[in-house]
Amino acid sequence: MLEAGRVTYKQLILLIFISRLIVGLTYLPGITAPPANQDIWLVGIFHLPIELLLSIPIYLLWKRFPDQSIIQYSETLLGIGGKIIGVLYAWLFIQYSAITLTQLGFFMSTMILPDTPPLFIVASMVLVCAYGVLHGLKVLGRLSEIVAPIIIIAIITIFVLIAKDMDLKKLTPFLETGIFPIMQGGFIAAARSMEIIGLAMVFPCLNDQGKGKTVLIAGYTLPVIIFMLLEIVLISIFGGEAAKKATFPVFLMIRTISLEGFLERIESVHLAVWLLGIFIKVSFYYYLAVLSIGQLFDFKEYKPLILPVSAIIIPLCIIIAPNLAELRVFTGHKIFTWYVLFFSVVIPSLLLFTAILRKKGVPGK
Repeated sequence: MLEAGRVTYKQLILLIFISRLIVGLTYLPGITAPPANQDIWLVGIFHLPIELLLSIPIYLLWKRFPDQSIIQYSETLLGIGGKIIGVLYAWLFIQYSAITLTQLGFFMSTMILPDTPPLFIVASMVLVCAYGVLHGLKVLGRLSEIVAPIIIIAIITIFVLIAKDMDLKKLTPFLETGIFPIMQGGFIAAARSMEIIGLAMVFPCLNDQGKGKTVLIAGYTLPVIIFMLLEIVLISIFGGEAAKKATFPVFLMIRTISLEGFLERIESVHLAVWLLGIFIKVSFYYYLAVLSIGQLFDFKEYKPLILPVSAIIIPLCIIIAPNLAELRVFTGHKIFTWYVLFFSVVIPSLLLFTAILRKKGVPGK
């Protein structure tokens, strides 16, 4: 492997936690997915088991090829065909980095710095993230141990400060449209998880190979719990319809916090925490992009690829979506769900079937 550094299972859990959670702390895209009403918080009940189920192909492939990433065992199984699959995954990581940066750019230029071009914001963050990628996965893992507790403390503080304004009656009627839309929402939330694919790249870097299941369960459970609490608070404050229509519902909710005129406008704290999380997330997928390209072409070092990949990511941020409305359409549940599912379940399932059929790898290791 190009990456000589190892991460502990706790660091990997926190990397997954930050990556899964951080964009939702402003956009919360799941609020518009089925059931798209006051029952949205119940989606988490089905989200977690479905996400674990969807992770089975990736997990079983890792057990067969414990020292290889999905880029490497794709080539082991399919030869030239595996190279093509590797190119697709490298593109996915580049594209997802650009999507996250574009979300950052539109948010900042809309809510915080209206006179600053999104491109300037994006380019600045790419340069900062490039520095993080340069130091590798081990350093990102250590940073996650610092940033994750800060995020958790900030979220708990927000819940405590806004609890007095909550109206739990807005969570009724309960199960208004029945259980099936909630189950559908659980599937959509799980299927949109890019973290399943991220694990297919970094599982070989885990220093304790026996902790894979712990990483999956804990890494998925923590964000689901926080999302459920966020959705309960949002609906209790704004109501289901108002929360669904808001572009940045969590940020708007934080702006409403006022403690007897003494503590107000704490959105600056939220912004600082959010930017820290975005840095970790973008650096993680940016790192996966350069690592996958390095493995694809058998480079000895991935570091020379950092600047060339940044030269792809920055203009891609402009091409992906010219405005926020189009970005929300692409990243919405009707398109992005099936796009991610193809990479997280369909391709790995075909690879797993091929490995079993050709008796490749070491099953159950």
